[in-house]
Amino acid sequence: MNICIRLGVFIAGGRGLVLTPNSGMLFNECQAFVISGGADINPELYGQKNKHSVNINKERDAFEQQVIAHALSFKKPLLGICRGMQMINILKGGTLHQNVSDAYQGFVPTSSLWAKALLRRLVFFAKGSYLNRLFGKTGQAYVNSIHHQSIAETGKGIKVTAEDELGVVQAIESTAHKNHFILGVQWHPELLLLSTGNRNAFKALVRYASGDTFSNSNDF
Repeated sequence: MNICIRLGVFIAGGRGLVLTPNSGMLFNECQAFVISGGADINPELYGQKNKHSVNINKERDAFEQQVIAHALSFKKPLLGICRGMQMINILKGGTLHQNVSDAYQGFVPTSSLWAKALLRRLVFFAKGSYLNRLFGKTGQAYVNSIHHQSIAETGKGIKVTAEDELGVVQAIESTAHKNHFILGVQWHPELLLLSTGNRNAFKALVRYASGDTFSNSNDF
């Protein structure tokens, strides 16, 4: 968990703990999880040969799968960021596009540091979704874009709740959201903490971890 994610959790009233493959079973003591961004996931995990995936870390892949499986088993809140969203989807049986440009004509990956820092994509939220509520029911938002892969097929119990103008999946949620808070976003909300909606993503995670829910919270 990088310092910006820990800040997002702190602002929301929580306390972030960094977990690594060397943390053992320490995750059993955690009440909620943020699966962060990073390098590409091994495509063997979703039944594909490697065509465009780079910097694969099988140890990290295995550890994150273990953590997500624990969260799913005990219905602990999950927030997946970029790679983290993709890993949640994979563990639920979904797949990825290893290169978004091959799947969506006109998609330009953010390869330069300038683009990663400043480029924004317009995303549209599904009605009735967590995100639509977190962002004040505006129905859309401009977010950063630091990815070259995206979700292809959604996993079991997962629904798409945000897409960009090209139709690239930008967010997922659980279809059984009343029973388990699962939110995945393709962008990096920890780098957009000046935005109320992105701060609310962390706020929702902390509230669900403490046993609170949208049903008895009206200030999002």
